[in-house]
Amino acid sequence: MIKKPTLLVLLLAVGLGAVVYYFDWRRGNEEKPAKDTSKPAFSVQASDIVSFALGHPGQSADSAIRFEKRNGAWQIVQPVETEADQSTAQGIVDQLGSARIEQTEPGSADRRKAYGLDPAQVSVDFQLANGSKHTLLIGNTDFSGNSVYTIVDGGQNVALLPLSLSTSAGKSLDDLRDRAVLHMDSAEATSFNLKNSSCELAASKEKDAWKFTKPAASLAGQDSVETLLGAISNAKMISVASEKPQDLAKYGLANPAITFTAATGKGTPSTLLVGKEDGSAYFARDASRPMIFRINEDLYKKLSEKFGDLRDKRLVHTDAVDIQRLEIRDAHGAIVLSRKKDNPDEWSFEVPEDQKGKSATAWKILDPVSELKAEEVIDRPAANLRAQLATPAISAVVTDKSGKELKIRLSKPAGDFVYAQASDSPSLYKLKKQVFEELNLKPADLVSPPAQPN
Repeated sequence: MIKKPTLLVLLLAVGLGAVVYYFDWRRGNEEKPAKDTSKPAFSVQASDIVSFALGHPGQSADSAIRFEKRNGAWQIVQPVETEADQSTAQGIVDQLGSARIEQTEPGSADRRKAYGLDPAQVSVDFQLANGSKHTLLIGNTDFSGNSVYTIVDGGQNVALLPLSLSTSAGKSLDDLRDRAVLHMDSAEATSFNLKNSSCELAASKEKDAWKFTKPAASLAGQDSVETLLGAISNAKMISVASEKPQDLAKYGLANPAITFTAATGKGTPSTLLVGKEDGSAYFARDASRPMIFRINEDLYKKLSEKFGDLRDKRLVHTDAVDIQRLEIRDAHGAIVLSRKKDNPDEWSFEVPEDQKGKSATAWKILDPVSELKAEEVIDRPAANLRAQLATPAISAVVTDKSGKELKIRLSKPAGDFVYAQASDSPSLYKLKKQVFEELNLKPADLVSPPAQPN
């Protein structure tokens, strides 16, 4: 007779064995990942492809679009000679180099016709640096919608390749060509000239600041200039109007309405010419290329900006973090704030006397002062405008780290605006009335609340 302890041990052993058997059985019957049975369509490296051509065999009237790699860049050499869109051209080459055949089907004559391969929808011919050539015929999309039927290098069977290859190779000439309006890197621009119906501007970059030299010496609005240059640098043509025009006057380009030229300090300056309106677009050309193309209205408007749109409109050119002392005088009296010597991140009152030494919430007035920006700069103000500042409603003195002072005077509101003048410029600045309200504070408005006990 088996004793109870022995029986329990036997039962546990049997149970453990059953568990181990079950998991071994389950592991053996689990579906294993399918092996990758695909194979390369072409045993080539994308970097070895030096030319390729895209055609449409079923449309005999369409000539092939031929590409060649010259000096490291893809060029379209037929049906026109022009630079290719580099990312699109290189994308096609990369896809050819990485294409893998997922499945093959018998390539009988009736099946080829059913698969859209007699004639093919798209053809791709390409050549390697060693002179060897390859072909690819592309037909219809398969039932899954993820692959296309193809014939690789004249093979007898039909091969299934990724749909993306058909999408890329089937693009039109307009989608495959370089569509940049002007070959210019806005980050590298060191100077530019702009002539339009309202003005003629000239500006250059000194260190990191843009400055106008024409129509008058003046700081440029850094954001405004960078936005303009970025818009031109990133602009794409809508379409090509003529590859090799014989009559520039027909497009308004014999005497262009707008001329923009940018230099980078190396190489030839880039020039964009804009002519007549054409519906909602405008004819334009890059002076270094023969074709005439169309640009959209948004770019035309950017190129039509005036000196006043692009000039600097700030009154204070010191960042808030660099301001050390601030003095404000208005109908409430005087307020003088300065950074604490033992903690420059905090401010205290110097004036009025009853607040002297107390902590101040300086940002309430520091931010509005440092961000003063005009709606318009008036270089030759009329006498009635100058008179408004004879007795200013608010005056301020801003002192920077070097001890340099900038004095500012503000008028009373006149309608929706106030006028201001800074000691470093004879011009008048027209600002929104909101500025007056932000600066018209009492000392009590700036007193820091008492610290809360822990």
